[in-house]
Amino acid sequence: MSNSGRIEQATRQHVGAVLTSEQITELVKLSDPTSSKGVYPSDAAYKRDETGKLVPRGKTAYGDGVLELIAPNSYKVLPTEQIVRRKPVVITKTEAAPAAPAAAAKTEAKPTASKPVGKKKSKSTSDAKPPVAPKSKANLARAIQ
Repeated sequence: MSNSGRIEQATRQHVGAVLTSEQITELVKLSDPTSSKGVYPSDAAYKRDETGKLVPRGKTAYGDGVLELIAPNSYKVLPTEQIVRRKPVVITKTEAAPAAPAAAAKTEAKPTASKPVGKKKSKSTSDAKPPVAPKSKANLARAIQ
């Protein structure tokens, strides 16, 4: 369960109450004593702008807006109908498709001037042949014996 989900579950009995981060942490630990995850009330807290709308405290929201930031270290528990749900990030296949050819183009080997020009090694499995020892008179003499 997410941080904001655990905070929401633990604070439903305290709607409208103003709590500190220590109190919220204690409520979450009491509601799920087996969980070893951290509790971050500031990530689940939104603030009101001048029009009265609840907005994330920073540029992006880290979770659902379960709490309202009243003052530093003071959070008001919001009723269910006022909770601001964060929109999930959805990646569509059309957005992911152009990234694949660009990544493949970057991984292609480019010949450099410092390397001697010779036989190119094939990376394809269909063209691959097992390595063969070069023929020499010593090897031929051993093969005959």
